[in-house]
Order: sequence, then C-alpha cells, then structure tokens
Amino acid sequence: MQASLLSRGLAGFVACALAIALAPPSPAQPGAPVPGNGVFRVGPEMAPGTYQTQGPSTPLVLVFGDVAPISFCSWTTYSTPGTNKADIVDSNSSLGPMYAKVPASVATFETANCHPWTKVS
Repeated sequence: MQASLLSRGLAGFVACALAIALAPPSPAQPGAPVPGNGVFRVGPEMAPGTYQTQGPSTPLVLVFGDVAPISFCSWTTYSTPGTNKADIVDSNSSLGPMYAKVPASVATFETANCHPWTKVS
C-alpha cells in the first residue's frame, strides 16, 4: 500500500514538472529590458515597440587607426524566426545611443554588443 501511494505521488510530481517544462514561454513584460546580445522572437520573448539603448557595451577599439567592428552596437530585424541575411527587414549600428523600432510584423530581433534595450513606447 505504501509503495503504491509513493509511486502515485511520484507520478503526480513528474507529471506536474513535465507540464511546467513543456509550457510555452510567457511573453516579455512591456517594461522588461532586452539584453544587449542575442536573438529574440518578437511576441513570445519581447514585445513589439520602440526600444532605446545607451550604445555599445564595450569600449572603443581601434585597429590600425580604424574603428573595429566590435566597437559598434548593432541591431537587425528579420521577417522570419531565423537570422538569414535574405530575411532582413531593417538594421542599424552606432558608436553611441540609439533607438530600434520593432514592429509586430517582424519575427526576430537580433542585437550585438549593446547595453540592454529598454522599451520606450
């Protein structure tokens, strides 16, 4: 009898843990910052809107008198969930603060070497 109760309790625990693990991710909160590096699905991982960053997260790096690409903060939006160059909708890079408009019509937002992005509208 005790073994049966124990196995039913264990089965219930496993079922609950599995349900939590398989649940879809909750949408990002409107005011939640988006990290400055990564690829984010618009809708499930970040809300559409206008975002602002303070710019590059690394210091200015010069290579033979030219600004190195790692010095720039950059963002790109894509029409598909991937990051295929053929699916780019919009992009920008800067050595200073900037904004990114992320419409609901895009699928993915990619950012590199930026301070966190804050939703401003």
